[in-house]
Amino acid sequence: MSKLYDVVVVGGGTSGLEAAKTAAENGLRVALLERKSDPAKVQRSCAQMFLMNMDSFYEEWMYFSKEQQKWVFPVNNFTVNYKGPYRSFYACHFIAPNAKDRIEIGDYELNASGNGRPAAVFDKGILLKGLYEEGQKAGVEYFLERNVTFVQRTARGVTVKTAEGDVLEGTFCVAADGINSRLAKVTGLNKERRFINTRKSISHYVIGVEFERSEAIFLGISWDREKLGPVPFCLLPSVYRDDEYWFFVSGQEQFDFLTQRSNFKHWFPRLEITHTRANVVNNWSPAREPFKDNVVFVGDSCWFSEAENSGALLSGHRAANAICEALHRGLPNREGIMNYILWWQQTWLATHDYRDFLCYPLFNRMFTEDEYNYLHHIVTQKLPWTLNPFKLYSRLMEGIGPHMDRIRQERPALAKKIAMFRPEKVLQLVQPVSRVGFPNV
Repeated sequence: MSKLYDVVVVGGGTSGLEAAKTAAENGLRVALLERKSDPAKVQRSCAQMFLMNMDSFYEEWMYFSKEQQKWVFPVNNFTVNYKGPYRSFYACHFIAPNAKDRIEIGDYELNASGNGRPAAVFDKGILLKGLYEEGQKAGVEYFLERNVTFVQRTARGVTVKTAEGDVLEGTFCVAADGINSRLAKVTGLNKERRFINTRKSISHYVIGVEFERSEAIFLGISWDREKLGPVPFCLLPSVYRDDEYWFFVSGQEQFDFLTQRSNFKHWFPRLEITHTRANVVNNWSPAREPFKDNVVFVGDSCWFSEAENSGALLSGHRAANAICEALHRGLPNREGIMNYILWWQQTWLATHDYRDFLCYPLFNRMFTEDEYNYLHHIVTQKLPWTLNPFKLYSRLMEGIGPHMDRIRQERPALAKKIAMFRPEKVLQLVQPVSRVGFPNV
């Protein structure tokens, strides 16, 4: 016999825990299913940063209140408690293969002086633990170590079944099971979307790192002329200790090259790995709307990628409030949560073009080592501060654009490559790797 709830949440990450907590605090009967034994344990690669202060993201201007120990979402009028550590960083730097030239987004010196707007990394595990405990206090019933295998629309709502034998029924189900969403598969939502590719990566937390202006996020390209070709990487300050950094690459072979044989090896004089995480993700085009058969999708579950922690909290909170409204109005259906659907379409789908996100990683594959060094060398002006992943490519173009006359004169072949590389052509460019992967259809 199934257990009956107002809401069954599938997934105990940032968006799922926020949705469950909010719904329970508003008086709903809530169950949450999570495959891990401890929702607060972070196992997958995550930069653990908030995209705050310097730019609107999903049309929100979140910030951290040190006094109240809260992440504040003033546009959407809610807060999230956070009593853990955080570490400021001050710019985003694109580093050339020569490990010298850089394109700078944000004014490092201004932001570091206390007069600017730094960004921050935080401990995601502490955030998740806080959301879990607040949900528990509000009455959320947790089912841990559960693997959801089946979701189906019923006369009363949605039935959810697990491999462990649980049968739960909710008026609504919230799909918060991440970018490799099983619910997007079993509901048929993925049949409406375009499979892009499967991407794998590894991230090490490392100490023994030494380089100037180190409190920034570094998006670099190294170059292995013998085997690997371009080797993109990301280096970011860690929240866990002051001398530690988060180092993100596509694989161990790339990591070994960067730290031992590349032009960047002098950054790692006494390198030591403290711990390692990894992930494999399927990238899809966003769904037309975050809803199917009374399943409400939040976070990355029907998005392209990079909802980020801020987007996950926003969508989980908004979806829970929409469900509360729907049940209060006696509209337990798509019409009842139309406010959430329209909000998601307007502030996610219409505001952030997933092709813009694809531009930057493809940009890393378009040019020669010499061309990358040249582009990073000629862009000397500081660019407006943003960490919005859907704006990184446009920021690069803002820097390169004023120099196009010079590029056409000095490097005409490079100028033609830049002119050919546009967001509207990105799906054509990515097509060769779209055939490789594990589509979740």
